[in-house]
Amino acid sequence: MPRSLQILAVVVLSAALAGCASGMRFSSVRPGVNQALRVTSGDRIFFEMKENASTGFRWYYTCDDPDVEVSMDRVPPEKRGVNGASGSVRVKIHIHRGYDGPSAVTFVLKRPGSGQVAERFTLTFFKRTGDAAFWK
Repeated sequence: MPRSLQILAVVVLSAALAGCASGMRFSSVRPGVNQALRVTSGDRIFFEMKENASTGFRWYYTCDDPDVEVSMDRVPPEKRGVNGASGSVRVKIHIHRGYDGPSAVTFVLKRPGSGQVAERFTLTFFKRTGDAAFWK
């Protein structure tokens, strides 16, 4: 194989592997617990929280940084295969390009239009800096 093709193959393989490193999934996120996480542009964080809309309590969030996108998808109990049980909320957080932090996302379980809060926790994000081994 010519030297130029070998170099091209190495560059393509390196780019593909670097692309695989983005889109992290933090399994350490524990709903209901205040936490601090080191993140970088492109990271994605997924977790699920229980919610019982029949009692009137639902999860809401506030975010103080436009580079942090939060979305919540509600899953009714019948979609989970258990009738009469609580539903859940699937949370997706995407850290956009250019993120420089720090920032905070606060989740609150409350009744709409009411000051009554059943639960509250905050995820605080800090920009990951410096070199880190690929396994960290």
